[in-house]
Amino acid sequence: MSVSFSIVIPTCKRVQQLEQLIESLIKSIKFIENECECEIIVSDDSTNLITKKFIETNFPEISWIKGPQQGPGANRNYGALSAIKTWLVFIDDDCYVNEGFLARYLNRLKQSSDKVLEGKIICPNKKNSIFVRQPENSQGGVLASGNFAIEKSLFEKIGGFDEDLKIMEDMEFANRLENLGQNYTFCENSIAFHPSQPKKLGFYFNWVFHFKWQLLLSYKCGQRNIKESFLSSLLRTVYDHILLLVRITYHLISKFDKDRWVMYSFERILAWLTLPICLPYLVFWTMIYRTKIKSMEIKIPTINKRVPLEE
Repeated sequence: MSVSFSIVIPTCKRVQQLEQLIESLIKSIKFIENECECEIIVSDDSTNLITKKFIETNFPEISWIKGPQQGPGANRNYGALSAIKTWLVFIDDDCYVNEGFLARYLNRLKQSSDKVLEGKIICPNKKNSIFVRQPENSQGGVLASGNFAIEKSLFEKIGGFDEDLKIMEDMEFANRLENLGQNYTFCENSIAFHPSQPKKLGFYFNWVFHFKWQLLLSYKCGQRNIKESFLSSLLRTVYDHILLLVRITYHLISKFDKDRWVMYSFERILAWLTLPICLPYLVFWTMIYRTKIKSMEIKIPTINKRVPLEE
């Protein structure tokens, strides 16, 4: 089967960043246009038509589709439904890529039978500050959804991203791949550059309550048993969360690094200070998740195995 790429970009109200990404992708496509067919699909979760008009005016060759507005996982899935090529390449809208981005993926596929390829994500303007967010995947092994490629038939086989998870959906996706015995190869020269972003007050508010997705992930990945008693389940939630805070705090202290302390110490302190708020919140969501799982509103994969929680 010949290789062709459908590049899926989930986006939401980021026209300026999207323009930079598209321009970099077009340059990357030119390196392989004589040996590989490519298409770009923008799945737009915006509540207005600004992105649509921008695409139609400046890049009419690109496919724009209206996203489902149900989170990034659902938006990626929706874009993939429109793809007609043999491989899907997912790239986040706030990144831009190097010129050899697609060529490196293609060269790897010519030399192997891989079905999943993981690209590198690096921050080009690192700032040693608690007030910036700078996601990276410089060494691989995490299958970050911001830059990876997968054979379309395999993506469809495993059902795409889990739309119940609004964050950490890539961790659950990687877990399902591993359950199938499917490895993924790190392509360090297929690079997505992710510029640093300021952390506003709303970021920290959301961060305090983001642990509910960690809780749902534990059910999705088989770390929690829905058959355990109600009381046992609530106690387990409290125990697991405190243990998680102890573990990530110990990890920060035991592997002292000045940059990591500047970047993460505030969040660790915030997690401990808000513990009296977070624990009742997680207990509440434990009850909600148990109810929804039992009523099949939330589905749990039939094959699970334990995976490490977020550090």
